[in-house]
Amino acid sequence: MTAAQGAVEPAPATVAIATIKRALPRTSSFIDTRSAVFWAGCAITLYGLLTWMPLVFVRLQSHPTTAVLSAIAWLLYGFVFMMILYRMELFERRSPVTVLGALAWGGLAAPGVAAIAAPAMHDIVAVTLPVADEWVSSFAAPLVEEPLKWLGVVALALIPGARLRSAADGLFYGAVIGLGFQVSESFLYTAVVSADGTAGTVFAMVMLRGVVGGLWNHPTYSAMAGAGVGYFFNASASAVRRWAVMLGTLALAMAVHGFFNTPIVNGNVWVSSVTKGIPVLLLFLGVLRWAHLRERRTFAGLAAKVVPDDLVSPADFRLLATRRTRREVRRAAARISGLPGKRALTYLQGAQLSLLTATHEDGWGSPRTIELSEDVRELHGELGDIYEEATGSRFGPGLPRADAASSSRVVQRWAAHTRSRIETEGLRKVAKSGGAWASSKVRFRPRRTRNSQANPHDNHAADAVNDAREAALNRDDGTIDEAPAPR
Repeated sequence: MTAAQGAVEPAPATVAIATIKRALPRTSSFIDTRSAVFWAGCAITLYGLLTWMPLVFVRLQSHPTTAVLSAIAWLLYGFVFMMILYRMELFERRSPVTVLGALAWGGLAAPGVAAIAAPAMHDIVAVTLPVADEWVSSFAAPLVEEPLKWLGVVALALIPGARLRSAADGLFYGAVIGLGFQVSESFLYTAVVSADGTAGTVFAMVMLRGVVGGLWNHPTYSAMAGAGVGYFFNASASAVRRWAVMLGTLALAMAVHGFFNTPIVNGNVWVSSVTKGIPVLLLFLGVLRWAHLRERRTFAGLAAKVVPDDLVSPADFRLLATRRTRREVRRAAARISGLPGKRALTYLQGAQLSLLTATHEDGWGSPRTIELSEDVRELHGELGDIYEEATGSRFGPGLPRADAASSSRVVQRWAAHTRSRIETEGLRKVAKSGGAWASSKVRFRPRRTRNSQANPHDNHAADAVNDAREAALNRDDGTIDEAPAPR
């Protein structure tokens, strides 16, 4: 083996400062045959399949019509819900293969294991806690189901190819796993309740557990717990804080699940679902906002410190930070260059977001970032040509002028130089020297009055006072000697 062959390729630079070292992805999705976690997840999913599918077949055999109708209805519901989850993403588009793996864990592994563990936990709670029978499921179900779904997010975080790089990633995959669990569980509930053979019962169950209760059901619980997992594996905080956030969000998921199962609101099931679900939804929206803000700050840091300005500058990212801003910029491009400009800008925005995502997941300098950098440069040129043909200038929405970027870099260098001087010379001395420079550039002159117009010697005297004060400011000791008042 030669020295060149034995040399280890350096890892690409990355902005990540996570306490837990991030392993470089070996695959494009969670399917990684060199990962023990991947094979353990496959084994548990297979066990869940063998445990869960007999329950499904029993319902299909006993009431085939309503069971098939229930399966179709809940599969359609899962597809629509999945599209909504994709719309909630700010920047990234996760791997479809990894998303299918998360759905398999939530739809097969978690309910299959829960089918064995939940009855045992139910008996333990009934014997241990002095609660009424209707309260037992409020404790037993969350203690089994939430940790099982949570383990799926942990498994994805431990597989490098899954690229779980933030709290927002954990929230997304937690919601996907919860969606798979809800579809599987709701299918069985619907098949049991609709044993009378009417389609109206199936429709009512889909409305209750899906359309109304879907806003505060298993996807919501698992999303909150998943956000804590993403934070634990990627934050730069202390170990105590990371453990507190991860276990705290898991406890929050179990608490809201148990609260929703409590019989505290009896009577109409629709009123009960809404009354108990709104507080759960508000908590979820708070966690979602927190995860999205962290993700936006991370991508802003990538644009400012890692990705070159000619590809994605801080000014560019301000136009990419929200979906609303991206739409407004595309509309502005359409007004000045028509549909071709809007289409080219859409492609450019997608390429820039993909470049930021690849930098976030694999690090700057990885093969993905090199390929996407070329795409961004090419799309920059195409959009510039369209603007030049339409307006005579190569600059427009999505393509800021070079002098603006240059002036931004000048300001950044000045700010860095000032911070360095403050650290070495002290704030007091830097402030005094800045004041001396400002006073040398802007000289105070008193407003001329009638008396001053009549006696111009008074103006010369005032100028002498200002000159004396300037000289005093420039002294090393920083003291100011007042000049004698003119007579």
